[in-house]
Amino acid sequence: MSYNVSSFNDYIGREAKPLTKALFMGDNTALFSRVMTNVKGSVSVPHIGGEATLQKGTCPASSGTTPITEVILAVTPLVFQEEICSDDLQDKFPNTVLMAGSHTEGDQPKEFEEIYIDQKVSSIGKTLAMTYWQGDVSTGSYQLFDGFIKKIDAGSPIDGNTSTATTLTKANVLGLVEDMITEAPVDVQESDRFVVYVGIDTFKKYISALKAANLYHFDPANKKNVYPIEEFNATLVGVRGLNGTNRMFAGDASNFILGNDLPEDENVMKVIYDEPSDKTVFRSKMKAGTTMANIDEIVEFTLSA
Repeated sequence: MSYNVSSFNDYIGREAKPLTKALFMGDNTALFSRVMTNVKGSVSVPHIGGEATLQKGTCPASSGTTPITEVILAVTPLVFQEEICSDDLQDKFPNTVLMAGSHTEGDQPKEFEEIYIDQKVSSIGKTLAMTYWQGDVSTGSYQLFDGFIKKIDAGSPIDGNTSTATTLTKANVLGLVEDMITEAPVDVQESDRFVVYVGIDTFKKYISALKAANLYHFDPANKKNVYPIEEFNATLVGVRGLNGTNRMFAGDASNFILGNDLPEDENVMKVIYDEPSDKTVFRSKMKAGTTMANIDEIVEFTLSA
């Protein structure tokens, strides 16, 4: 693949400065969910359950059992690779930017290369953020691996739309989030990792509703698109992957599991010059996947028809 420069005029006193970066540093899904690293293919994630059995007296016989269940976390190998011909840029930058001579050996302006890499890494991060939630290998725009929505819907989550709402608006979002929180099991409500995942669009409606009710207090220490609902021991978390879905999910954050080999892989871009083809290759490799634990403890919200 080479640069499409058909709409990029030949150099006439142009500087590289107008070429700007478009960075995306990842969203809140990986910040709150349980992340498992060094997963090459698939791995069993055990879950230990069961309550402690208390007995009266001294020296009693043993009582109680501890069930151990497991879910499988599988990751998918993912690759980004593009190759470009640096000679396509010869007429696009001043002579003082590119090396003199025809044997440039993959040379290109450092600033241009940095911006190119930043934009590609940013794009990879956006795709992963969407796939974590909306991924579906059989249909849709994100077919790399199955995401949380598909896996939760295939299980037996708790219905959080107790009011059978048909719209999600600034006027009702506070009540709908509260309904979801109160529908969660007591153990989940008491967890210090109790989260309510919503789209960033829904998150903004929630904050706007708080401001309209004169209840909003800005805390500079709060993370981006994160709001502590302290009266309910919950944290509202806006994620890119739920934008435009009108879906919400509440539960212990450790039940939402992401898998990768190394979390830094998606931010690594290798630049390789291939002399026989006179092309510069940009390549990034990573692994990613999702799974769920205790879907029956997760509250999901879907608008009623």
